[in-house]
Amino acid sequence: MMTKRRGRFSILGVLLGAFFMTSVLGVGLALRLGLDTAYDNTRNLWIAMTHADLKDAQNAMRNRIERMQRRNIWVAREVANGDLSPDDTAIWDNTLAALVTNELDVTAIGLLMPDGRFRWYDPKTDRTVSRQADPQEDIIARSLIAFGPGQSITQFPRWNSLVNQVVITEMIPLFQRGEYIGSLVQLVSLGDFSRDLKTDPTEAGRTPFVIVNDHVIAHPALPDWHQLHPPANIGTDDVLGVLPRIGDLADPVLAQMDQWQTFDFNDGRTPDGTNGSTASALETEGGYHVIITRKFEESAGLPIVMGMHFDPTVFTREWERLKLATLIGTAIMVLAIILAVMIAHYFTRPLKRFSAATRQLETGILDNLPILPGSHIIEFNDASRSFNNMAITLRDRERIGRLFGKFLPTAIAQQLLASDDDTGNIQSRQCEASILFVDLVGFTTLSEKIAPQRIVTILNAYFAKATAIIEQNGGIITQFQGDAILAVFNAFDEVPGHADAAVRTAVALQTLVHNELFDGEELRCRCGINTGLLVAGNVGAPDRLTFTVHGDAVNSAARLEAKNKELGTRILIASTTFDQLSDPSQARLADEILLRGRSETTAVYTIPIDGID
Repeated sequence: MMTKRRGRFSILGVLLGAFFMTSVLGVGLALRLGLDTAYDNTRNLWIAMTHADLKDAQNAMRNRIERMQRRNIWVAREVANGDLSPDDTAIWDNTLAALVTNELDVTAIGLLMPDGRFRWYDPKTDRTVSRQADPQEDIIARSLIAFGPGQSITQFPRWNSLVNQVVITEMIPLFQRGEYIGSLVQLVSLGDFSRDLKTDPTEAGRTPFVIVNDHVIAHPALPDWHQLHPPANIGTDDVLGVLPRIGDLADPVLAQMDQWQTFDFNDGRTPDGTNGSTASALETEGGYHVIITRKFEESAGLPIVMGMHFDPTVFTREWERLKLATLIGTAIMVLAIILAVMIAHYFTRPLKRFSAATRQLETGILDNLPILPGSHIIEFNDASRSFNNMAITLRDRERIGRLFGKFLPTAIAQQLLASDDDTGNIQSRQCEASILFVDLVGFTTLSEKIAPQRIVTILNAYFAKATAIIEQNGGIITQFQGDAILAVFNAFDEVPGHADAAVRTAVALQTLVHNELFDGEELRCRCGINTGLLVAGNVGAPDRLTFTVHGDAVNSAARLEAKNKELGTRILIASTTFDQLSDPSQARLADEILLRGRSETTAVYTIPIDGID
């Protein structure tokens, strides 16, 4: 009764299913990778652009301060050299005015005198004004005397009562003939520094800012805040009153500055060229925001941080491109599947013919096997040619099988194949030969412990390698007796030095079992070798013959193998074998024993093996 086949599919179904799965997987993976790549590239581009803008702003601020410092140092040097003096008010005022002619960012430049008066030039009104100095600046100026000439000091944002705004101050002490005569002071409005940061309103999704501690210096919403909070009533020392705190502006990203997290780039790599900037992230109700900040290195006393933040709206176009790519990819996949169906039908025709031929081959009827036609497909053509050759070979193998089933040794099989006689008869012959009997040690005990199928696996592994060794040395295996092997040398083919060949084989077999495992099991064997007359021929029924050897020499080899256990040896050879060795020194006398069926004792020898015995 035929059992119902389950879990089997046609080649057409497999091809179409596999193609469909790989296509969907491939297109989906490509779309996903494309999305990730586009997202990462856009993100990294915006981060790099923002970094460049921040770096430019930092450089602009640095350049402005450096220009202020150079002006201060130049004036201090001229005063110290006697080439310029505040006492000559006309030249002094003209010099200061000339220094800031093209510097629109300077709010005031003048001399803070030791008596606490500040005489300065106002570029906006082009006038010189003299008033009592801001008390805080007077204190700072007096502290600079200890620094000596030539060092210009930058004081970062604070309120100045003279100009009624928050300024950055650049000061340097002036000395004339070694005597302190006052400090040169330059004031720059924070509004000028704010303009250094690009705040293009057309850049949707990107918001620039500058903060000092928790106060905002620059921000797109800052002008609106100042309109609502005019500084008219601010005290002269209240710098905080004119700088809104980060929570005062309608900017949820700045308001939650304490919740910023280090930005995760996923791939572990920051965009190229962003050294010196810090990337952070914040999740708000309005979306996911990325913040890039950079510290103004020259503001160690009062840290100034410049930055920009932007949200995922900048990635909208990438999502639109993904939608288009998805539609195109889906259309291509559908077309590919249609094409795959057509190709699969074309490919399965020769496969179906091949399948029908193999099913007929399965029945064992070889005479009517079809000849498969060739194909333009190389692999199909090769398969057809191979199948046709196989059919021819199988027909020959049927005849070979009838002969091989009767004889095991290759030499005998070759003689039978060379003849036209299918009877399998080979004339018996008497000859002198060396007989090797090999038996495994303890295999019966091992067989009781493991499954029968594994016993067969172990024996097959052992017999395969043992047979190769025996045949390499010219031996013919006449019998496999359980786990034992009977091999003869010079019984059918002439083997010069057959005694040496038998001994070499025994040594090789001992080395084999000593060095290798067979299906994970360790085996040991004993070998008995005898040389003498025997009769070689085929025996058995007409339809089942076997080639074997007979004689006392054969029995003696088996008895010598058994004596190994008694003498504690691995290889025992008879004196008849010893006498024919080309190098008798390789053997040593083991004992004088009486073999069964003999009336006199005979000397037996063993072969020591380096590394084993």
